[in-house]
Amino acid sequence: MIEPNDVMRVSDEDWEEFKKKAAQDELYYSGPGDLLDTPEGRAKFCARNESGLFRKDDPAYPGYKIWVFNNQGQGMVIKKRSRVDPALMEDIEYDASGAEISKSFEPA
Repeated sequence: MIEPNDVMRVSDEDWEEFKKKAAQDELYYSGPGDLLDTPEGRAKFCARNESGLFRKDDPAYPGYKIWVFNNQGQGMVIKKRSRVDPALMEDIEYDASGAEISKSFEPA
């Protein structure tokens, strides 16, 4: 299984091959409809990944990241650029089943 932070360790010459391999992994974030966009997918991500910080490219905002603070089997917080106001970051907390608990905003 590819870890989300593996992207930081890939050399430039291996980049294209890495992208092809990563896109086949069910934990790879590829935009709307992705694993992190459904309660079932978030629950799977939360259970299968160790506690830690993951970051992925944000397809809606090139050059920005989606941050996932995972507490394995307990829940997660997903932090990303707000789709409503790009000057804000959106912090959404989820429980272990992938259900939203709370949402807050902070300056980007």
